[in-house]
Amino acid sequence: MNRKTMIAIVALVATLLPAVAVADVMVQGFVNGNSQAVPDAFYVQPGSNYMQAHSAAGFTWMSKSVSESEILGNITLGFMTNETIYEVNVLDVNFSSGASGDFNITVTVPSGVSGTVAFPEDTAMWVSNEPFTLSYSGIHFASGSTTYEFNLASPGTTSEVFDNVNHSTHLYIAFVVGAGPADESYSFLVTMSLLSS
Repeated sequence: MNRKTMIAIVALVATLLPAVAVADVMVQGFVNGNSQAVPDAFYVQPGSNYMQAHSAAGFTWMSKSVSESEILGNITLGFMTNETIYEVNVLDVNFSSGASGDFNITVTVPSGVSGTVAFPEDTAMWVSNEPFTLSYSGIHFASGSTTYEFNLASPGTTSEVFDNVNHSTHLYIAFVVGAGPADESYSFLVTMSLLSS
């Protein structure tokens, strides 16, 4: 092999290796989005920023068939070792029932047998009845909106309720994923239920 070819190969390998390493550590951590719901009363679907979050940070929503007490789908969150990721308006919750009701969201972050399996510090799921916006200082929500933050950085269970939802209500979901190690596997459970009024 001549010297020019060898230099070209070394330069090519040196250029490609850092990109491969970032891609390998970017998609980690699995999240189960389990929901018990009245059939056809509400559904979860990709939001307006889903494709951007999917291609940039590995966010994925895989819906499943829906029936009473059946899993609605699974979420995969991507994260990076030294960077916080903001994923706004990545999922929407829409209601198909004309009747109003109370929509309950419960998030459970399990603790591990030998320590915590919670996400890195500052990791949270946000749910609002108005779309989120993003700036250099983080996630913002509309003044006067009903917005809840679910902390994913420590084990525990949190429940919140959106009152009087109906077919004209839309909920928006965002995630902030704190910078963390790429060699960990994290999980949490989201349970959603609609109680008719």
